Amino acid sequence: MRTYLSLLAVAALGAGTAHAATLRIDGRIDEEQWREAQVFRDFKRTQPYTLDTASVVTEARLLSTPEGIAFAFRCEQPAAFQRVKPFTPRDRIRNADRVNVNIDFDADGKIGYNFTVSLSDSIEDAIITEENRFNTDWDADWQHAVQEDADGWSVELLLPWTIASMRDSSAPTREIAVQVDRVLAERSERSAIPPVFYGNPVYLSAFERITIPQYRAQTLDLFPYVSALYDLKHPGSEFRAGADLFWKPSGDFQLTATVNPDFGQVESDELVVNFDAIETFFSDKRPFFTENQALFDMRSAPNGVLLYTRRVGAASDDGSGRAADITAAVKLNGTAGDFKYGAFIAEEDDEAGRLFAAGRLLYTLGDSNIGALVTSVDRPMLDRRADVFANDWRWQLMPNLRLDGQLLLSQIEQSSVTTKDSGGVLRLSATPNEQLQHTAVFTHLGNALNFNDAGYMPRNNLNLLNWETSYKRSDLPADSATAAVTWDVEAELRTNDRGDRLTSYLELQRYAELRAGGNYFLELRAQTAGYDDQIARGAGKVWIESRPWLFGEYVSARRGKWQYTLGAWFLQEGQGGWAFQPEISLAYSVNDRLTLDGEIRPRWSRDWLIWLADDRLARYHRTQWDTSLNINWFPKAKHELRAKLQWFAIDAHQGQGYRIGPRGRLVDDGNADDFSVNSFGLQLRYRYELAPQSELYLVYSRGGFEEREQRDTSSDLFADALSLRDADQFLAKLRYRF
Repeated sequence: MRTYLSLLAVAALGAGTAHAATLRIDGRIDEEQWREAQVFRDFKRTQPYTLDTASVVTEARLLSTPEGIAFAFRCEQPAAFQRVKPFTPRDRIRNADRVNVNIDFDADGKIGYNFTVSLSDSIEDAIITEENRFNTDWDADWQHAVQEDADGWSVELLLPWTIASMRDSSAPTREIAVQVDRVLAERSERSAIPPVFYGNPVYLSAFERITIPQYRAQTLDLFPYVSALYDLKHPGSEFRAGADLFWKPSGDFQLTATVNPDFGQVESDELVVNFDAIETFFSDKRPFFTENQALFDMRSAPNGVLLYTRRVGAASDDGSGRAADITAAVKLNGTAGDFKYGAFIAEEDDEAGRLFAAGRLLYTLGDSNIGALVTSVDRPMLDRRADVFANDWRWQLMPNLRLDGQLLLSQIEQSSVTTKDSGGVLRLSATPNEQLQHTAVFTHLGNALNFNDAGYMPRNNLNLLNWETSYKRSDLPADSATAAVTWDVEAELRTNDRGDRLTSYLELQRYAELRAGGNYFLELRAQTAGYDDQIARGAGKVWIESRPWLFGEYVSARRGKWQYTLGAWFLQEGQGGWAFQPEISLAYSVNDRLTLDGEIRPRWSRDWLIWLADDRLARYHRTQWDTSLNINWFPKAKHELRAKLQWFAIDAHQGQGYRIGPRGRLVDDGNADDFSVNSFGLQLRYRYELAPQSELYLVYSRGGFEEREQRDTSSDLFADALSLRDADQFLAKLRYRF
């Protein structure tokens, strides 16, 4: 049984009156308590970014209750506007009428939370960091309900006081920062209060600050799980069991622990075949690793992550290729005055097991803050220890001018050899007005700086200067088909610490939002000549000539039961050969409970440059197919059936081999063998919700990967893909909340 320990004896702000009855979350805004709520009525359009009055009337309410912070929406929707209400899996709402609550519980602009409810009562939740970066890995426990009538629809949400770490949870009042918005899917229209758009550089900090009564609450939840895996290719069974524990005695202190956590193959990763020097980044949906993770989620340019939780339980250091088992892990978060703190530790099983540890401290002073993150990884099988220190800070120089910084230090000890290095990031953001924004970023990453043991680091040995200016225009004529246009200019200069000039670029983008719904996007990029010092994996640098690319995309408005996206790339690859990649995606709603969507992205290239071994590379003609199909069916409440199919294939032919010559120029080295790559994945998943956060999964997964030293046609590759069977498994998993 779920346990709640609530302390309800806190006076309401000003009135000093506690709520006599519990608010029922049923979608009907008819309880007496809602008369006390704060009301938001003047919604302005933020998508298109016109900032004028919305096409439909929306009213939102906010109410502090002993159970949590409650929101209600009344959404008028006349018959002239189609109601778009497909049922969707969690965190996968794409084209539906919906409302959003975005809230910063500490009102300091550091960490925000997004809660979305669609007209079908499907939901999303996400963590917001770095002003406008949303991470939907987090799945929280909150209440929601929708009611529909002839004139429109209503939504109620309740966010428990224990949903996230909050400072000063014992105070009688709390200052929060809030934004609420509504999306009208038929016209791709978003309206909000306050009227700020998540695509702006300053988003989270622009929420409206509100003081509300605060109530104390506690919760203790135990989530045991059991799973059974049967291998159909190599007949045999595997049984696992473990548990997660979430203890939240107050908003000021929350602890999460896990024993033998299990990803359980319930969520399948995207199918990726990677020939690049940079590893692929994957999200993490394991509950322990997403709960209260926002404080640790520190990013670093370019596209780095200081604590990448997929490292825990990744391929074992024993070289077997198997995923390491996790014995146990503990994480705590808390606040003390203006300080936020966190600690994380995870240990893997057996003699090759790694030990991960991290500590985080953040001090907030008004609109500015300073913090530190320390990570440490012990890898006994490799006789390696990696320690990283990161200092981050934000200084609000003026209301429209902000300076962010980050200092990075790493120390790697391996086989009695110690390597140290440093790096840093400096970012200046200016917003002179609502239409114009500027961002400048300088990054230095030392040649030996390395935070890959605990984090994700695309590269080191880099000096980068980036400038971006964005201009939004919405004062277009009333008879114009376009409602708003955003122009974006970006320039990036790169060198490494050896003084080599790396490839850089100048880019122009135009994004237009249409009055009838939908949008189109154009991008023109000119890449300068320079070295690619990563492609040969340390065996040398390769000179790349200057080259352009052009990308265009059109996203349609909802057309009956259809929505589609059309796009195309024209670009030069390798040493200048042209490539063409069309992109087509379709989404079709058979009805509100059954939807299909698919995507096809072929690429034809005449100059695909890849690394073979040592200082040897090859240029190929390439035909590539990247396709996917998803079917989502919700036959009745609490039942969900999903089918996911992916196929990725490459036919590489007319290969020419090269060695890296003087000054990075490629020197002919004979022919290179043709080859083909074929990868296929299929997952059929049934989910039954026994209760909130208590679920039964039945999952069938099949797929495989094959590489051949021969050329295969696309039709042959597709036919062969269906027979790939490296994995063929059935999984049953039960996770229950006590």
